[in-house]
Amino acid sequence: MGKTCLQEYQEFGFKHVDILYLRGVLDIQGTCSERQSNQYVSLSLSPQLTDQAWLPAGVRVPLHQVPYTVKGCFRFLPPAQVTVVGSYLLGTCIRPDINVDVALTMPKEILQDKDGLNQRYFRKRALYLAHLAHHLAQDPLFGSVRFSYTNGCHLKPLLLLRPHGKDEHLVTVRLHPCPPPDFFRPCRLLPSKNNVRSAWYRGQSPPGDGSPEPPTPHYNTWVLQDTALQSHVQLLSTVLGSALGLKDGVALLKVWLRQRDLDKGLGGFSGFLASMLVAFLVSIRKIHTTMSGYQVLRSVLQFLATTDLTVNGISLCFSSDSSLPALADFHQSFPVVFLDSSGRLNLCADVTASTYHQVQHEARLSMVLLDSKADDGFQLLLMTPKPMIRAFDHILHLCPLSRLQAACHRLKLWPELQDHGGDYVSAALGPLTTLLEQGLGSRLHLLAHSRPPVSEWDISQDPPKHRDSGALTLGLLLRPEGLTSVLELGPEADQPEAADFRQFWGSRSELRRFQDGAIREAVVWEAGSMSQKRLIPHQVVTHLLALHADIPETCVHYMGGLLDALIQGLKEVFPPTPVWPAYSFHKHFPERASLLPRPDKPCPAYVEPMTVVCHLEGSGQWPQDAEAIRRVRAAFQLRLAELLTQQHGLQCRATATHTDVLKDGFVFRIRVAYQREPQILKEMRSPEGMISLRDTPASLRLEKETKQLPLLTSALHGLQQQHPAFSGVARLAKRWVRAQLLGEGFTDESLDLVAAALFLHPEPFTPPSSPQVGFLRFLFLVSTFDWKNNPLIVNLNNELTVEEQVEIRSGFLATRKQLPVMVIITPQDRKNSIWTQDGPSPQILQQLVVLAAEALPILEKQLMDPRGPGDIRTVFRPPLDMYDVLIRLSPRHIPRHRQAVDSPAASFCRGLLREPGPSSLMPVLGYDPPQLYLAQLREAYGDLALFFYDQHGGEVIGVLWKPTSFQPHSFKASNTKGRMVVSQGGEMVMVPNVEAILEDFAVLGEGLVRAVEARSERWTV
Repeated sequence: MGKTCLQEYQEFGFKHVDILYLRGVLDIQGTCSERQSNQYVSLSLSPQLTDQAWLPAGVRVPLHQVPYTVKGCFRFLPPAQVTVVGSYLLGTCIRPDINVDVALTMPKEILQDKDGLNQRYFRKRALYLAHLAHHLAQDPLFGSVRFSYTNGCHLKPLLLLRPHGKDEHLVTVRLHPCPPPDFFRPCRLLPSKNNVRSAWYRGQSPPGDGSPEPPTPHYNTWVLQDTALQSHVQLLSTVLGSALGLKDGVALLKVWLRQRDLDKGLGGFSGFLASMLVAFLVSIRKIHTTMSGYQVLRSVLQFLATTDLTVNGISLCFSSDSSLPALADFHQSFPVVFLDSSGRLNLCADVTASTYHQVQHEARLSMVLLDSKADDGFQLLLMTPKPMIRAFDHILHLCPLSRLQAACHRLKLWPELQDHGGDYVSAALGPLTTLLEQGLGSRLHLLAHSRPPVSEWDISQDPPKHRDSGALTLGLLLRPEGLTSVLELGPEADQPEAADFRQFWGSRSELRRFQDGAIREAVVWEAGSMSQKRLIPHQVVTHLLALHADIPETCVHYMGGLLDALIQGLKEVFPPTPVWPAYSFHKHFPERASLLPRPDKPCPAYVEPMTVVCHLEGSGQWPQDAEAIRRVRAAFQLRLAELLTQQHGLQCRATATHTDVLKDGFVFRIRVAYQREPQILKEMRSPEGMISLRDTPASLRLEKETKQLPLLTSALHGLQQQHPAFSGVARLAKRWVRAQLLGEGFTDESLDLVAAALFLHPEPFTPPSSPQVGFLRFLFLVSTFDWKNNPLIVNLNNELTVEEQVEIRSGFLATRKQLPVMVIITPQDRKNSIWTQDGPSPQILQQLVVLAAEALPILEKQLMDPRGPGDIRTVFRPPLDMYDVLIRLSPRHIPRHRQAVDSPAASFCRGLLREPGPSSLMPVLGYDPPQLYLAQLREAYGDLALFFYDQHGGEVIGVLWKPTSFQPHSFKASNTKGRMVVSQGGEMVMVPNVEAILEDFAVLGEGLVRAVEARSERWTV
């Protein structure tokens, strides 16, 4: 059998490690022994910890020494032992980072009994690293010697060593100083003990009332972690041993965590925790050593999905020693509890409750995905990244981080600051997330946080300060059912809980009388439109942070509705709005009681009617001839208009195919349909009189308009009722596609279905609850979906079974050549993909895929920038450098000018009254001069060029010459349009007359075209 990908990878990485590891790391003892003898003449001369004059120039202590004064002495001696620990030794490394963790056991001679107090051990540890860094930086073996933090803990720096040359970024050796085994008494490091004295840390005298010192559980844990490095790797080596399935399972778990950004920095669920969890499940026989990697992954995910370690902790210690603390003792000090085999060290001490709940949430989603047995389940589970900006509906950045220092003072978090060594971000994180979870209540499904990992730094630099590590980012996963409620209902005024409610909400709380007669405390949020209601969490967050944590609104950068402006203007752009024609923009057309545009005025507003299909009952009196049916339908249209006018006083205009009705400023276009007409159009009569059924363009078009479209509209309406964010996502998707000048290639229905797929098949995410995150996933889906080899199955109303979907995919592969380039399957359209039959072309689809792949990282970077998103419209502006010719239009004759990506500096209402008024005349419908101009261009020059335009207020038409346009053709009198006769090789041939064509572009669009620009000379004759 061949080697697994993991095994090949490990061998590839490890062979580059060996030289560095053997020659450099294991020789640290000898190297330091030789050099340190010159450093100290007598080991008895030990300087105080505060006397750091011995430090060589160019090396700084990798620790914030606050307070600086501390007791104790330090001298450097070579490490007593050098031991490889971590995933390198266990064979569970994963790409792209290969880290070799090396534990350096410091000699007992440089430590003192009370080094566990007041950061003395951590100060000595940092000085030890500084001395090592100075000497190793002079060794030519190492190309890079830098400092970093251990899992983001600022009290525990480590030293990073990398080789020279091209292998510098391939492997990193991480040096971890640690105390000798059994140096610290475990009883002194229990979570209930204090090892950071208030008098030392705060510079204040201890209170005389005899109150006990606050416990320092995190500080104690960080000391214990260093004492257990070797015992942990021995335990994992024993459990994993030669069980390749367990090792593969651990590697898969690490990939799973990394794809979800769960393993980063302080508070993350690291790969080490995943390894220890596997060891725990082996110990309780939930996992067997003969299991495969997939089985191990599934077992661990099942355990995480069903076990809440914030309530019921677990332990690798099965000892009955009564002196060991109980799990309940750890639950009082830590939000998440998982004890190691000693029974004294909480492995999850740094994991926050929010992070663990996020791990649980992801595990549940993963189990649902695995149970669904989807064909692409493995790819969705382990190969699809889930960055915070794409996984959560709303994102907010707290910046600058220095404001959290004031929050700690406001929340009176002195014990937490003392425990975390002054790290006010970590101290404030738990209380802030609890505060927001309480305030958001039923609106919130999950709250997650992300701290940017502290970057490594040069040994000649001071360590980065807490405020320099970027921003604290919070992600809100919202519940659509409670999201848009404007009311926070509190207790009745006479109940004791009312005081707590008023204290929590402050000035926002007020007494209100409700319809049932009850007088309750309540909070009412200001929100009118649906987009404002979706942003109520923004009001909640800013109010609570300002009230309870002294964090002003200017420090809360909320990224939730920044894209809403692109689908909403002064008026709603995409949803229909009432029209009240201003007669000064029109002239009266008396014989039709309607209006027409005036040539001396700007183009009036674009009014698009809403189509209504009216199906008539079947009857034996209907004719069986297609032409006769059309005439009967026309008669119905006329009669319908007559009745609506006479009986309801509505303004109507009837034609042979439809009836336009004006009511309350809305225009409805009613089409009468007869259910058997498509079948009659399919009937073909042979010379012998035999009737057969065959699809014709007319029958397919009529069936699509009168049968398929109403069914699709009904299904999408149901989806909108279930997921209110669907309409916003679909509108953003259409706006972006059309802004890229590609709207002609994609129907509204095809883009609606792609957006619907994000809600019906959201794996590995949950359905979006905001247009912003839905649009990001739309870009990801478009740019990564394999359109060539797979159909996009949109299972509306969940009508397709798993077996039917398998059958559809099989049929797709068998008939791929006859299908369009973009195939979208629905329960009502299982074979033909009718909504993409007319486009896009392969070139247009490929262009859309490329643009989506480029837009996604740009937009995500903007939204994750705590300094502000900048110009959010950047990704909506089309790239114009690819076009050969640009036709620039006059805004005066663009009726949808206010829908443009960049709003015009000066705009007007274009023929509509601002206030409702009486209207007895039918406005002009569907009048769009740029579209009429485009139709003329395509009719005249469609064989030579492609034309691209943004119908939502675009001012530019992009022209691309077809590759075959400039190939010479033999002279034909019928083929002279846009061409001229030239002589080539003594033969008269026809070639395009570019100058005349460009002139024709301007002539055809006289009054509308402002300029025609030839952008390239790429064409050759």
